[in-house]
Amino acid sequence: MNNIYTKILILCIFITGCLWFFYKIRILNNFILNKKINNLYYKNFSIKEKNSWKEEISSLFPFILLIFLVRSFLYEPFYIPSGSMMPTLLIGDFILVNKFIYGIKNPINNKIIIDNKLPKRGDVVVFQYPKNIKVNFIKRIIGLPGDKIIYNIKNKQIILIVKKNNKKNINKTSIKYSKLKKSSFIQTFQILNKISGNNFYQKSIKSSFFGGLRFFEYIEKIDQLSHKIIFLPEIINESLKIYRQKNQSIYTWIVPKESYFVMGDNRDDSYDSRYWGFVDKKYLLGKAVFIWLSIDKKINHLPKIRFNRIHWIN
Repeated sequence: MNNIYTKILILCIFITGCLWFFYKIRILNNFILNKKINNLYYKNFSIKEKNSWKEEISSLFPFILLIFLVRSFLYEPFYIPSGSMMPTLLIGDFILVNKFIYGIKNPINNKIIIDNKLPKRGDVVVFQYPKNIKVNFIKRIIGLPGDKIIYNIKNKQIILIVKKNNKKNINKTSIKYSKLKKSSFIQTFQILNKISGNNFYQKSIKSSFFGGLRFFEYIEKIDQLSHKIIFLPEIINESLKIYRQKNQSIYTWIVPKESYFVMGDNRDDSYDSRYWGFVDKKYLLGKAVFIWLSIDKKINHLPKIRFNRIHWIN
């Protein structure tokens, strides 16, 4: 979807740019040709042409070009439409994504022009879904190239075996977990017109609630970065087929070169590497760094801004 916006911006730049250069050259030519008569013609021309709709459109060129450059090479805004990254990101969050942290890329085909930093474990990244690059996903990087990942489907925890100096370090894991506790998030289920759907809301852990299931949470520490993950202990998602890597047992993966293993912080409502495999480096669009706006929309209620959601992303 965002690639469509890029193409629209390029088209707008071309149209407004052509008009902008045409009018600048025309004004410059008239200024030079009529300089000997005290710019009289130039003044009349300016008065006559300043309200032209074409000239008004051409005046947008510098602004559209600036938006394109910032959006393509520096920072791009994204909207969070699902709960797959709860509680880190909620439905209705608007985020900024750092586009240059992993390298400067061609905005059309996403090919790297200038390399920069390598992604790290724990980074929240936006990327093109490998099965359909027209769709963008946002997940957290769990495994780097060479890492071995073992997933426990019952407690939703991960064992990560990393390589150091070309040797497997089996004495340490890069992921640690706090004690399990109740979360403030509640998941409800509804069926409308034979279509099922999920909804979420927050309720104090001391408060009672009717309907739905309360999430449980860990604090997951990847290297030096800590964040919360939520899941439903009673639920084992059997509706999605687990991705089976060749020569590996189920729920075990070894990350290939130039690829990454990603997961959502909402372990029971995230369509991620567990189900479709790895993310090639070429598909990475950037790192999510800041929530600049968050809007809470509820049925039969006016939307409201969640000011407490405006912060840096961990």
